[in-house]
Amino acid sequence: MPFQWNPEQPPFSFRLTDQSSRDVIGTWERDSVADEDTHQQYHYRDPASQLSVCVHLRKYADFPAWEWMLELTNQGSDDSPVISDLLALDLTIPADDASEPILHHAKGSSCQIDDFVPRADKLPSGGEIEIKPLGGRSSNGVLPFMNLQTRTGGYAVGIGWSGQWLARFKRSDDSLSISVGMEHLDTYLRPGETIRSPRILLIEWEGEDADAGTNLLRRILLAHYSQKNPDGSLATPPTAHPRQLLYYFTGHVSEEDHLAAIDRAKEIGLEAFWVDALWYGEGEQWWEEVGNWTINKKRFPRGLKPIADKAHANGMKFILWFEPERVRPKTPLAQEHPEYLLKHPHNEDNLLLDLGNPEARQWMTDTISGVIGEVGVDIYRQDFNFEPIEYWLAADEPGRRGMTEIRHIEGLYAMWDELRRRHPGLVIDNCASGGRRIDLETTSRSFPLWRSDYTDAGAANEGFRCEIGAQCQTAGLSRWIPLHTASVWRIEPYSVRSSVSTGLVFYPDIRPDDYPVDDAHRAIAEMARLRPFFLGDHHLLLPLTAAEHDWCAYQFHRPDLDAGIALFFRRHGSPFPTMECALKQIDPTVQYEVTTASAWRRPVPQLVPGLELIELSVTLSDQPSSQLLEYRKV
Repeated sequence: MPFQWNPEQPPFSFRLTDQSSRDVIGTWERDSVADEDTHQQYHYRDPASQLSVCVHLRKYADFPAWEWMLELTNQGSDDSPVISDLLALDLTIPADDASEPILHHAKGSSCQIDDFVPRADKLPSGGEIEIKPLGGRSSNGVLPFMNLQTRTGGYAVGIGWSGQWLARFKRSDDSLSISVGMEHLDTYLRPGETIRSPRILLIEWEGEDADAGTNLLRRILLAHYSQKNPDGSLATPPTAHPRQLLYYFTGHVSEEDHLAAIDRAKEIGLEAFWVDALWYGEGEQWWEEVGNWTINKKRFPRGLKPIADKAHANGMKFILWFEPERVRPKTPLAQEHPEYLLKHPHNEDNLLLDLGNPEARQWMTDTISGVIGEVGVDIYRQDFNFEPIEYWLAADEPGRRGMTEIRHIEGLYAMWDELRRRHPGLVIDNCASGGRRIDLETTSRSFPLWRSDYTDAGAANEGFRCEIGAQCQTAGLSRWIPLHTASVWRIEPYSVRSSVSTGLVFYPDIRPDDYPVDDAHRAIAEMARLRPFFLGDHHLLLPLTAAEHDWCAYQFHRPDLDAGIALFFRRHGSPFPTMECALKQIDPTVQYEVTTASAWRRPVPQLVPGLELIELSVTLSDQPSSQLLEYRKV
């Protein structure tokens, strides 16, 4: 049965002391307000306790999708009853007795070779699946996007909560239930106090292929949840170069080095120049200085503006890193404003800036905004390198479990929104130890230029396992979100194609005299052709694993262009020279203009029957090697 919003039995729930809202909300006062055709607000109010619930609901006109978020307010003069088990999504749907639904989801980021690899779990009768992140960062270990597949279609779900969420899927003999909420909430509200729930995106899809649901999700994210430029165009991740790896390996960076690197970045044709965690404080170790947001004058005696100015003069954007939420105990922020900081009950090494404290948030917003304006930052990069959940729980008042987390997450969104308001056109890069805070809310305000720390400095010792990790990231994360970027270590077709998506980070030093500039030009030219297709529909052509002996293959298709690309990788441990698969969304009755290339050079297109692309055989003689297939319907 198609999903419909029923105001009398809304698809959310919570407990009010010892009662479920499902049992009592039908007796509450109710009204609704339509902001416009697709936006509505439903208001519920308990006449006894004066607790009100405002549902902000959006029904998309261009997609079979609904989005909503709850605000609970105590409108009375006394403390509210205890609120717990707040489920922003609490939905039960009929289940076919003979079917066995499948929950498609994914590993999140964990700095491991299999980051973002898909997971699929069957739900037999009586079965239950529980999914939650680790430590309070929304995609740490698991991804907050999932797709429940039934026999005739299903529901894709996006969760907008950048803290500790919890999702449960249960199957009985005749029904399926889906619930999503905060893991830790058991609180009361003081008079006039309001809290919000996670944001829910629910997408209904039909068919037998789960890709129908995940591709609807990708399309909705591009249309309604992605950063836009001032002219309304899509803000896409750039090709960029940071000097961070040089800093890791040598411990030395300087203004002169950065200015010279910009010359090489221009020669290569990069779109952005990037200053990461090396520009602030006074000490040598970047992680010891978080909380000291003054420019390191030993490295940059004239500040960062000359570097940003030169990047701009050469047609590049300027990216600058911050980690505002982590504060080391001996830094100026910790010494001057201890009242802004939260402590871990068993770890004194790191303090957490309390973004739920309005004064603390204002201080940090002003600090970051001042640097953005003074230097000329185009892409603000925010990192978050530790787990906040124990700080939040330790700071909760008795009887107010979950309140610190709620205020911190609300504060994070408020800070990002204020930075974008103050600096029109500012783009936000969301790092968080590499891809550990990706969710519906952060996706609507940012994209990850560094989707996993697996391909950071440690990859220098990983050999071709680094490329396997990059393939898992590209193929796995792209199943759910379209905009992201990773590093590439070797400027050769196999490596670049393993990492490339809507952007690319040229990570190792680009300044040496023997740097392969010509190959970098070829890589960027190929990426320019491919980039529009990474915004299309995504399909895995083989099961995605991190095994060295497996092939990897995936496809991006643009239905509006009747064209697409497919990438095939024979990994370094694969004994199999040939693999067979079928491209998706291909018309077997027509011809396609097709090119296939293992090297950079693009051959002359050939006319190929569509049936041949559906019954495709790919042979690669070398280990490792890749093949890029580009096709367009004639």
